[in-house]
Amino acid sequence: MRYKSKLGPGDILGGRYAVRGIIGSGGSSHVHLGEDLRLPGKRWAIKECVADNQDYGNVQAEAELLISLDHGRLPRVVDFFPPDEDGYAYLVMDYIEGVTLNRYMDSVGGKIPGDTILLFAKQLLEVLQYLHEHRPPIVYRDLKPSNIMLAPDKGLVLIDFGIARRHRGGAGEDTVKLGTVGFAAPEQYGGGQSDHRSDLYGLGALLLYLATGGKYSEWAAGMEGRLEGRLPGTLVPVLRRLLRPRPEDRYGSAEEVLRALEGAKAGSSPAGSRPQAPVKPAPPAPSQARIVSLMGTASGIGVTHTSLAAARLLARFGSVAWVDYDPASPVYGRIRSLAEASGRRVPSGEAEGPLELGGIHCWKRPEDGVLEGLTSRFRYVVLDMGSGAYEGAEAEFARGDIPLLLASGADWRMEETLRWLGRSGWRQGSSWKIGLPLAGAHAAELLKRTLGIREVYVLPFQTDPLAGGGSLESELRALLAGILEKGGGRKKRSLFQRK
Repeated sequence: MRYKSKLGPGDILGGRYAVRGIIGSGGSSHVHLGEDLRLPGKRWAIKECVADNQDYGNVQAEAELLISLDHGRLPRVVDFFPPDEDGYAYLVMDYIEGVTLNRYMDSVGGKIPGDTILLFAKQLLEVLQYLHEHRPPIVYRDLKPSNIMLAPDKGLVLIDFGIARRHRGGAGEDTVKLGTVGFAAPEQYGGGQSDHRSDLYGLGALLLYLATGGKYSEWAAGMEGRLEGRLPGTLVPVLRRLLRPRPEDRYGSAEEVLRALEGAKAGSSPAGSRPQAPVKPAPPAPSQARIVSLMGTASGIGVTHTSLAAARLLARFGSVAWVDYDPASPVYGRIRSLAEASGRRVPSGEAEGPLELGGIHCWKRPEDGVLEGLTSRFRYVVLDMGSGAYEGAEAEFARGDIPLLLASGADWRMEETLRWLGRSGWRQGSSWKIGLPLAGAHAAELLKRTLGIREVYVLPFQTDPLAGGGSLESELRALLAGILEKGGGRKKRSLFQRK
């Protein structure tokens, strides 16, 4: 970027937002991590925009556009500081914990499973449908891996609206040619005006790029053969139509693409792939369960996602109860609402369990916190303890047979993890294990060396935590190996039970 930032660590924006460090740069903007001085522990992303040639109108327009939007796959803008005399303006928005899609691709060596790509497509179509249904429609115009974040609990989130605009009906072609070469539709570079169908082309280019490990983003002769075994078969013709050069030859709307994907179910086998062998029936539950307790050093770090993935793996070896253990957590209620919306049977009245989800029995924490009724019925109990924001949480966490702490793998957040461990009473030699969602191997090695321990695990991203197989399951198998052994070994009496 050709503009230097005016902000540095320790600076305070607007008397409220303390700058902790820079987390990204590009084009004419920097993005900083900000800590809210009025809401302790709350983090924000501060986008520092520079208006070129006194073009303050574009910065103001982006702010007004973002403030008007409300969707789970878009960051909320909570504050705006208009351009100063040098053209520097600031947007304060949701901080999204995760990695960009290009970093995710690097972490998996460019090999993304076909069912994951299908789920990515549906998530992006959700937000594109929301944008395009505005009047006038909002056209994003720059779908590319670096503009999309992958968050453990949310999935995909669009993070940069620098060139989005409302569609101007009746214009012959775009006045300014904007977009990223390789992902932008042909009409964005002359010959027509970009509209919602330009975003559909960009989606097709992005999905093709992901499916081919970054080798292709434009359709070419023989592409069907290159995609064989990489995607569910029903997705290939959808990609082909999305990437038609003429807008009128593509799909007419995001909703139409979603309908076309109805037959492409996540988890379906790509053409030419062999079906997996069925899982053997699980043995009956023992008299007492093994307890896996999960807690995060901060909210939004992926505790629920990881706990459900762990429960899904454990269900292969015996009966599992997953418990929404944080008293203030809304997760169980959300699961219940989703079950009701899908027409599934749910407990009557005010009952708080069980709900069956992919072979897992989901429960809300008992009011007294005592799990004796569950530990006598199930082989495994998985506790989703959130960020432990309630009295006694850390002591309860430590009582699990396998206490798994989730922390950020970002280098600049290493000190935060160390402080958290110091406050919680962690000591070398404890049974705690540490998981780093979406981190690289270097982050795990650094934390191992710093703490002098071996039990640090990188937890790769998996879009659907209830989908079996994949690299996340492999890592969880290693992490949970001690209780996956037949019979589970001798079980100590759990302090979650009544004495």
